Amino acid sequence: MDIFKKIKKKLKGKDGNADFSEILKGGSIALVYRVANMVLSYALMVYVSRQLGESGIGIYNLCLAISGILVMVASLGFNTSIVRFTSQYSKLEKHYLVRAVFKGIVKLTVPLSLVMGLVFFFLAETLAIQVYHDAELTLPFKLIGILLPLSVIGTINVEFIRGLKDVHISELYRNLVVQLINLAAFALAIYLGIRTIYAVDSYALGVAVAGIYTSYYIWKFFRRNKPIEIQSTAEDSPFSMKEHLIISLPMIMTSFIQLLNGKVDTIMLGIYTDTASVGIFSVALKISIITNFMISSLKTIALPKISELFWKEDMDNLKVIVSKSTNVIMLFSIPISIILLVFPEFILSMVKDGFESGATTLRILAFTQLLNSMCGLVGAFMNMTGHQSYFTRLVIISTVVNIALNALWIPVWGMEGAAWATLISTSIWNIAGGVFIYRKYQVNTFLSFKWRK
Repeated sequence: MDIFKKIKKKLKGKDGNADFSEILKGGSIALVYRVANMVLSYALMVYVSRQLGESGIGIYNLCLAISGILVMVASLGFNTSIVRFTSQYSKLEKHYLVRAVFKGIVKLTVPLSLVMGLVFFFLAETLAIQVYHDAELTLPFKLIGILLPLSVIGTINVEFIRGLKDVHISELYRNLVVQLINLAAFALAIYLGIRTIYAVDSYALGVAVAGIYTSYYIWKFFRRNKPIEIQSTAEDSPFSMKEHLIISLPMIMTSFIQLLNGKVDTIMLGIYTDTASVGIFSVALKISIITNFMISSLKTIALPKISELFWKEDMDNLKVIVSKSTNVIMLFSIPISIILLVFPEFILSMVKDGFESGATTLRILAFTQLLNSMCGLVGAFMNMTGHQSYFTRLVIISTVVNIALNALWIPVWGMEGAAWATLISTSIWNIAGGVFIYRKYQVNTFLSFKWRK
């Protein structure tokens, strides 16, 4: 009870730190949305698994993994940096720069996504047959190519809205609306006896709705702020998209490599094994990242706050919110991790009979996420404080290790080999990044470690 009283006290801002209170309040809002999204996404996972089997859920998750990588590349790293730019300029009341940043990013990313989507569409059959040796992947791959521009628009929009600190809208349309529409449309198709494209078509509908609405929301935002922007333009320096692109390019490398680090196991399992193995592994992975929800929720509001405090040189408050954020993350992660480590067979059997073969894989992945929680907001801190290039190097090293270990271990140990590769690669960038942050700024991102200067 004492723990919950302390949390309640912090949420009310009575702990003497208004910045951390803002993090907790915003993080709590994000957590509510992400818990709702978690319930929907797991319901969808179970429903698709039961309706389509191991291979069906494997095809679905393989398509989403490839789509995530394509979106990251087409976004040019702006899906990360736009949070920093929007938060920074909004705090300084440079509203004309907020508009200029968004427009410049859209002009770069939308044409690129159209070209990439078109290329992927025409290569879909070749990839499905010659790389993955499964002709059933052709149509889902083509749909991913068609969907790419809308996926990029939705991703950029959501991160822009997050930079404005409108957590309600950003979290609602980040995943929740997409998952809700996906589940409803897929269930309706099954009920009516309509053949679906392995639930990829219902996912596409959700992405389209989210992209369209967030575009409308941003259009209304600019209309409301237009008079302020006109007043600011005369006083401030000209906008340079080139400078913002230079800052963002290291972030695309970091974001892309980090995403690849998380998706490479699924993609390489599809190449070396079959879609059934991909299905079981992806379900185990999905279950394991339940402990990652608190990190994602706090990071949603912490990203702009870290940027704000760092660039104001308010290091005392920055140390407080980073340290306390890690403690709150672990408060939620430890009990969930224990359950996943002790009862993996039972949990997997609740999805569908036959998935119990992924029990060891789930244990390894659950431990990986526990380690990730213990290290705190390493990536968020480095990206928001100008150390994105160093973080990029760390993630590149860990990803190369991950790919090499997957290539060596998947042919021998299958899913478990992929899980061990994930654990080792995740440890590399988390621990090395946390040590760098402490030595550079004496900011401790870890749970309770003490380092010498």
